[in-house]
Formats: sequence, structure tokens, C-alpha cells
Amino acid sequence: MMITISLITIPFLTVFGLFIGYNVGLRVFPAVRYKPYDRIERCEEYVYQGNYEKVFTGSGLIGELEQYLPEGAFNLGFPYFGSCTGLEIIALSGKIPQVVFIETNYIFKGSDKELVNKVIEKQWTRLRHVAPALLKKNRPDSLFRTAVRRISNARRTEIASPDFGRLNTEELDRFHRIYNEPIDTQHFENILEELEKHVDYIRAQGCQIVFFEMPVHKDLYHSRLLEYQRNTLKALFNDKHYHWIESGQLHDYQTVDGIHLTKESMYRYAHFLMQNKRTLLT
Repeated sequence: MMITISLITIPFLTVFGLFIGYNVGLRVFPAVRYKPYDRIERCEEYVYQGNYEKVFTGSGLIGELEQYLPEGAFNLGFPYFGSCTGLEIIALSGKIPQVVFIETNYIFKGSDKELVNKVIEKQWTRLRHVAPALLKKNRPDSLFRTAVRRISNARRTEIASPDFGRLNTEELDRFHRIYNEPIDTQHFENILEELEKHVDYIRAQGCQIVFFEMPVHKDLYHSRLLEYQRNTLKALFNDKHYHWIESGQLHDYQTVDGIHLTKESMYRYAHFLMQNKRTLLT
């Protein structure tokens, strides 16, 4: 009987000791996840790891803003969804920054509920705060892939791909058709109701709210969907508690497909955004 118990206990204690030791090691020497984050790692980084004074939340359109963000800022951008996901993550995490910058282009996508539920699972939330080994980026397989990628990138000669700003007209036409389809106003109102709830909660904690719209092709800027969304949002968030960064030169920027900016245009718009951020918040 004693032998059987030992055969069970020793492996268990060994695994438990390794788990504790790994978590202690991660707290003393935090693993650095080299970007890009995937969507789960991005959320976990915000919820369970760092503390950020400024958060930019939006869709994949703000992905390239990463390199232009000021110190102490974090990019909660989600391809295929948008700001609603980031705002829900912020509200549910309880980690309220000083300022939240909200990209409005993809509000109509609503929130990625599957992602939110996966990152903020109540039964795991407290454990993830004290045991960093439970975070996706700290799993041994993730660390191994990150190390391999770093070595591979270090050996690869960097070749800058030319960016001539050539417009993919087929993609522009596709977006034009999508953005001019009839609008499900009831669905959009449901999204706005939840959005307003999260924004009001975040603002009530002393956070400043700043809205901005990423430039798109002029044919899309005046599309049925974006016009409706823009006017509805400005009517809803129209008092002194909310700031809007407006650009009178939205059509001066070039896109590769109607919605994604070329590198040169992203560079110019990022500097416009950062300049207005400094002016607005001083």
C-alpha cells in the first residue's frame, strides 16, 4: 500500500514542484512575447500583465499604429472585430487606463464574445493573476515558437517591400458593395446599447474617452454604412465628456484596398493622430 501511494505521490509532487518553480521563474524573469500578439495573448497581456495609461482600441486597421504609440500605451486592436471587443475587455478587467482612444470604423461588428469569455473566465481569472504559467504566451510551446521565430528573423536579411500605393480596385468594389447594403438598424442599436454601457462605466472611473476614425477611400467614406454609423455615434456621444479627433484631410490618404492605409499614409496619419492627442490632452 505504501509503495502504491509513493508511486502516485512522487510524480504528483514533482509536477507540482515544477509548476511552482516555473511560475516563480516567470515572476522573477518575465517572458517577453515578441510581437505580433495573437488575439488571446493581446487580451491576456492587458488583463493579467502590464498596466497601461493609454489604450488604443479598434480593429485591424490600427495594427500598424503599434510602432507609433507613445510610451505607456497599449494597442487593443482586433482584426475582423473592433473597438467593442476592446472596450468590453477593459470594462470587465477592471483595469481602467487614464485615456481610451476608440477607433470607430468597425463599431458595427460588435464584440467578439467568444474571445471575451475565453480570456475572462471567472473560474480562472484569479489563478491567472498569480500563476503566469497559465497565460498562453508562457506555455512552453509558445515560448519555443517565439524563440525559433526570433532566430529565424535574425538570420533573415530584411528587405523592405516597395509601397507604391497601388489601389486594389476589386477589393474597393467589394467593400463598396458591402458598405452600401441595407442596414440592420435594430442590430446596430443593440450594439450601441452595450457599447454605451461599457463606455459610461469606463468614463465613470475617471477615464477620458477619445473617438477617432481611420481614413478610408473617399468612395467608402460617404457609403451608407459609414455615414449612418458616424452620424449615430456623434449623436450619442456628443457632450463635453467625449472628445473627437477630426481630420479635415481624410481623403488625402491613400489605401491599398479602400480601407487599409499604405505605409506612407499610415506614417502621416499616425503623426497627425499623435499630435492631436498631445493637443487634446494637455
